[in-house]
Amino acid sequence: MHVRIIYLLIAGMAIISAVYAIQSYVTFEVNSEQLIESTVLKNQVIASSLIQNLDLFIDKRISDFQSLEKAKEIRQILQSSNDEFSKIPDIDAYVEEKTFSYKNYSRYLPFITQAVEQRHLNELSSIIANYDQTYGFDFANEFFVTNAYGANIVPILGVSDYVQYDKEWWQATKSDGIYVGDVEYFPDYDSYSVPLGISISDENGKFLGAIRVLIALDHLLSDFTSNAVLLDEQSKQVVLLDDGGQIIYSNGIKYGENVTASYFAQLDDTEGSFEFSSNDSTHVLSYSKSTNSKTGLGWIAVIQQSKANIITSLDDVRNSLVFPSIIGAIVTIVIGILITIFVSKPLEKLTKIYNQMSSGNFDVRAEPNIIHEINTLSNSYNNFAMSLKKLIQTEKDLAESKVKVRNERLTAIGELSASMAHDMKNSLAILKTATDVLKRKFGSQDEKVDKVILNMDEGINRIAHQINDVLEYVRITPMNLTKTNLTQLIDSAINSIQIPPSITLTFPKQDISIECDKQKMEIVLINLILNAIQAIGEKPGEIIFSTKDIGDAYEIEIKNSGLPIPEEILHKIFEPLFTTKLQGTGLGLATCKNVIVQHGGSIYAQNNPTKFTIVFPKHVVVDNVEKDK
Repeated sequence: MHVRIIYLLIAGMAIISAVYAIQSYVTFEVNSEQLIESTVLKNQVIASSLIQNLDLFIDKRISDFQSLEKAKEIRQILQSSNDEFSKIPDIDAYVEEKTFSYKNYSRYLPFITQAVEQRHLNELSSIIANYDQTYGFDFANEFFVTNAYGANIVPILGVSDYVQYDKEWWQATKSDGIYVGDVEYFPDYDSYSVPLGISISDENGKFLGAIRVLIALDHLLSDFTSNAVLLDEQSKQVVLLDDGGQIIYSNGIKYGENVTASYFAQLDDTEGSFEFSSNDSTHVLSYSKSTNSKTGLGWIAVIQQSKANIITSLDDVRNSLVFPSIIGAIVTIVIGILITIFVSKPLEKLTKIYNQMSSGNFDVRAEPNIIHEINTLSNSYNNFAMSLKKLIQTEKDLAESKVKVRNERLTAIGELSASMAHDMKNSLAILKTATDVLKRKFGSQDEKVDKVILNMDEGINRIAHQINDVLEYVRITPMNLTKTNLTQLIDSAINSIQIPPSITLTFPKQDISIECDKQKMEIVLINLILNAIQAIGEKPGEIIFSTKDIGDAYEIEIKNSGLPIPEEILHKIFEPLFTTKLQGTGLGLATCKNVIVQHGGSIYAQNNPTKFTIVFPKHVVVDNVEKDK
C-alpha cells in the first residue's frame, strides 16, 4: 500500500503558522513604533511645559518687582537721593569714602547716604516690608536698590558693594530695562543663584535707579525638581541644560559639576526629538528650548527614555503573540521532519539519479517508494532511462555513419581538388609564360593588344588565387613555430598584394611578438586585408591594426571602414564554401579559422565598426606539448 502525497499536505499548517508569526511580528513592531512615537511626542510636550514654567517663573518675578518699581513712594525717594547726589561736588571722592566705610548690614538696615534718605527711610522700609509679606523675599539671597548714580542706597537683604555702576548687571539694566543673568556661584551665600535687575524710571521714562535681586537656584528649580521626581518614577530622566550645553539638573544633581551633555550639538531646533545610544542601549530624547528671548534663561529641558522601557507595556501583547508562534514553529518542525523522511529524501535520491543520467549513466535505476506519487515518478524514470538509452545509441550510430560518410566525401573531394589544382597550376604556369612572351613582343604597340594581355593576366591571377584557396584549405601541414613580430608579418603580407592608393593602413601602436607559423599567419593576414579592401571598394578608406594584452593571450584587431557584414550571414562567414562574392571560393575565411585554431586561438567578426578579432595565445600548444615563449 502506497501513501499518497495529499496526506502530507498538512504541511499547510506550517504556512499558516508562519503567516501568523509574521503577522504577530509586524503587529508588535507597528505597535512598538506607534507607542514610541506617541511617547516621544508626549515627552516633547512635557519638556516644552517644563521650560515654559521656568520662563513664566522668571516673568512672574520680574512682573512682581516691576510693580514695586511703579510705586510712587519708591520713585520719590530715588528722585530725592538723585537730587542730593547731583549736589555733591566730587562724586568719585564721595563714593570712594562711602565704599571704604561700607559694611555688611542686616535686613532692613539701610546705609544712610544722605540726610534726605534718612528722612524717607521709614517710609521705604515700610513699602519693602509690605512686598516682603506679599511676595516672600525668603527665596532671594540678595535684594537692594540703587539710585541713578549706581549707589546702593537700600541694602535690604544680603551683602553687596556700595558702588554698582561699574557692574555688568547695572549697566545692562540701565540700558535694556531688564537684566537676567546666568547661573553663578556666590561664595557669600554658598549658593548658585540667578541675578535679576529691574530698571526704575519716572513717568517720563527718566532712569531713577535699579533693583537688584538674587534668586537662589534651589528656589528657581523647586517646581521643576518636583516634576522631575514624578517623571523619574515613570522611568523618564529629566535633564536641564544651560545655553552652552552644561548640565544644570540631572538625577537630583544641580549645577556645579561642569559637565556638558554629549548630545548638545544635536539640539539644533527650538524643539525636537531623536535617538541616541548610551550604555549599550538605545534611548529616545525629546527636548524644548526657552523661546522667551528677552527675559528667558535660554535653558533647554530634555527628557530621555529607554526604548526598551517604553515597549515594556507591550510585554503582555508580545507574550500573547509569541506563544502561539512557538507552538506553530514546533508543529512546523515536526511536519518538516515527516516531509523530509517521506518526500524530500526520496526526491533527493531521484535528483542524484537524474544527475547521473545527465552524465551519461543510463544503467542506474530508481528504487520503489511507499509514497504513491514518488513511486510513479521512479517507474516513469526507469522507463524513460531505458527508452532514452536506446534512442541515444541509435542517434549515436546514425551520427557516426553520417560523419564517416562526410569524412569520406571530404577526403575524396580534397584529394580530387588537390589533384585538379595541381594540374591547373601547371596549365596556368604555361599560360602565364605565354602571356609574358606576348607582352614582351607585342606590348606597347597596340592599345587593344595591351588590353587583351591585361585581361589575360587578371584572369590568370584570379584563377591562381582561387586554386591557392583550395590548396590552403585542403592541405594540412605541420606548423613551424618561430618568434615573429606582428608588424613584420603585416608588412610581409602587404608586400604580397596590391593595396589601392585610396586605402590607408595603420599599424598597431604597440607591437607584440608572437610564436606562430609565419607562412600560415601571412596567409591569414593576406585574406583579412583582401576582404577589407573588397569591403571598402573604390572609395577612400582605411584599415587599422591594433593589439591588446588580455592576460594569457593577445587580441589582434583588423578594423576597416568598409560596408558592414549583413547580420543574417555574420555567423556563416567562416563556414567552408560559403561566399557572397561572384568570383570567390568561400574558402578564404575558413582557411583563416583553420590556421588560428591550429595555433590554439579563435577568430570572430563583428560590425559597427566592421572588424575581425583574433584571440592569439601567448603559449602555443603543438601535439599536446606547450612551448614557452
